[in-house]
Amino acid sequence: MMSVQERLSVARPPALAPCRGAEANRPPTALILGTGDIASAIGRGLFLRGWRVVLLRDNGVPVLRRGMAFDDAMEDGVAVLDGVIAVPAAAPGALPALLSARPGVVVANLDPAVLAASGIDRPDALVDARMRKYAMPADLRPLAGCAIGVGPGFVAGGNVHIAIETLPGQEGGVVTRGSTAVPTGQAVPLGGAGAERFVYAPIAGVWQPEVPLGAWIEPGTLVGRLGPRRLPAPIGGCIRGMVRAAPGGVARGSKLMEIDPRPEATCTGVPPRAQRIAAGVEAALAAQRTINVAMAAAG
Repeated sequence: MMSVQERLSVARPPALAPCRGAEANRPPTALILGTGDIASAIGRGLFLRGWRVVLLRDNGVPVLRRGMAFDDAMEDGVAVLDGVIAVPAAAPGALPALLSARPGVVVANLDPAVLAASGIDRPDALVDARMRKYAMPADLRPLAGCAIGVGPGFVAGGNVHIAIETLPGQEGGVVTRGSTAVPTGQAVPLGGAGAERFVYAPIAGVWQPEVPLGAWIEPGTLVGRLGPRRLPAPIGGCIRGMVRAAPGGVARGSKLMEIDPRPEATCTGVPPRAQRIAAGVEAALAAQRTINVAMAAAG
């Protein structure tokens, strides 16, 4: 069995479709699965490096840290993350014009109709950053010049070309052979609080928040209602994350809210962990571009 060090060793990555694409003046295109904080950090970083970026919302994966993500663009018409804006593709047919104009990161629903209307037959990069810890991802390699999987469940050379580690302490590590680490099942502590900083759904039901994102609360404060149940805050602090009201209901065990007890807590901006993971994706794609240029020069 390969050690963590072997799995994180950076070897020669697989060939990526040239970043300038078939059209000499076309920027490279990245499709990113997910609209949460990690997917948004990746999209923001690639956009700043000249990529055309589309984030695809998976409605089966509710976004918790909405102030640290582009997800709210779908409801609000725009979202801003550390100086980069995101705009929604309100209809499938709007995507080609938005990609051409490149006003910011584009957010759309993960829907076959959207992809069919996009005109993107094979993106330069496809990044699955939905962070579905216990899912069994399909093989993404036939779908893009370079398929990258972020977090558990991905196998470099198996279901993706390159995988990115998200294990605490190793975030952003580039895996070019083998799998990423399995989930530990433990929450990364913030201000000494682990799993107790989250509010989970004790039953399935309709979710209605009672406090706004970013509010400072005391332990025991009523933070929301789930069907007939009143949900109190398990600890005091800043509401760092909160899924939108869900009239259609949420599943039992879903994360509904995150509370950060640190005095310096915030609910906006790119969090450090997401930045490290995004840097890993950027490094992997930048290395691939260097290899492509060298190969092209060698003729």
